[in-house]
Amino acid sequence: MVLPILLMLVFGMVEFGIAFNDNIALRQGVREAARQGAVGNMGPTFTTGAPCHLTGASTASANVKSLMCLAKSRIGLDGNDVRVKVLSVKADFTSIGTFAKADSIIVCAQYPLESITSMFSVFFGGAQLRSKTTMRIELSDLVATGGEETAPTGGDWSWCTVSSESP
Repeated sequence: MVLPILLMLVFGMVEFGIAFNDNIALRQGVREAARQGAVGNMGPTFTTGAPCHLTGASTASANVKSLMCLAKSRIGLDGNDVRVKVLSVKADFTSIGTFAKADSIIVCAQYPLESITSMFSVFFGGAQLRSKTTMRIELSDLVATGGEETAPTGGDWSWCTVSSESP
């Protein structure tokens, strides 16, 4: 009689621990990518056959695609499920910037919250882990055009804008 309750508690702790770890990985990876973008280190040069699994980021410049791949590698979760968006904002935070010195770079990422044991999948309901970081660009102007990957099923990018607060 006590065993089902004990198993629910144990599996609940396991699910929470994995979800919390994924959230920390997402936040840290986004923070590291934003820092690298702020100092002009966009990562290895992006090539079309790159194994970072960019999905629908065709409007982004090569520099931003490289930064998106860097973000995915720093996050360390399944690259097929992680989605990244990169944009620049003017120093006064009123409009989109041009990746110039004193502008800010915004890096956002989202990852689906999934149940490992399937016992709690009904509670997750297609939820997304989200992270957004903004940093001031420190180096000279970058030749870049912001971009975003296709939002995952059940997700969107409405929370990752110039005027929105971090999730």
